[in-house]
Amino acid sequence: MIEKKKKLVKGRDWTFIVYPESAPENWRDILNQTHLEWVESPLHNKDVNSDGSKKKAHWHILLRFSGPVTIKRINDIIEPLNTPIPQKVGSAKGMVRYFAHMDNPEKYQYSIEDIRAHNGADIADFFKLSSSQNLHAMKQIFQFIKAKEIDNYIDFLNFCLEQGNDDWFDIAINHNTLAINKMLDAMWQKHQGLKAKNKVYKV
Repeated sequence: MIEKKKKLVKGRDWTFIVYPESAPENWRDILNQTHLEWVESPLHNKDVNSDGSKKKAHWHILLRFSGPVTIKRINDIIEPLNTPIPQKVGSAKGMVRYFAHMDNPEKYQYSIEDIRAHNGADIADFFKLSSSQNLHAMKQIFQFIKAKEIDNYIDFLNFCLEQGNDDWFDIAINHNTLAINKMLDAMWQKHQGLKAKNKVYKV
């Protein structure tokens, strides 16, 4: 019987866990010296097991390569860090979102602000909305402007900042500024028309 060869697993993005008590103090320097882009999660010190017991504090790490590499290449890099076995990542965006448990409301919610990028990695790239997400957000913005009758761009941006709605703020500043301004202008025109009618009725 011919033994089948194991499929060689390769990937561009890999993740692994670093434990404070077992990693060397200079573990970040070791990763920085690779000159590879990598992303560090907040310290996960609030995670619990299914039985309610507390998990050991740890960091999740995303390590990125310019092309596919094998697990041996990863192990050669992270061996000094004393980490568990690394895993290939299917979606780097999904992995970084997991760093804060953004899509896992049943888990402790860590702050996005505590996610750290190294060696030129850009955190913003991992939080860009997809086309469908952008469309959904624009529908929400339209409904909000209509319901609250907002007719001023500054007022809308101020709401986004006060509510901490970074997605809406990013859309308004960087992506759909013209469309949102048209919504606000239409609401302003509506208000002006109502004012004009009221003046006529008062005469």
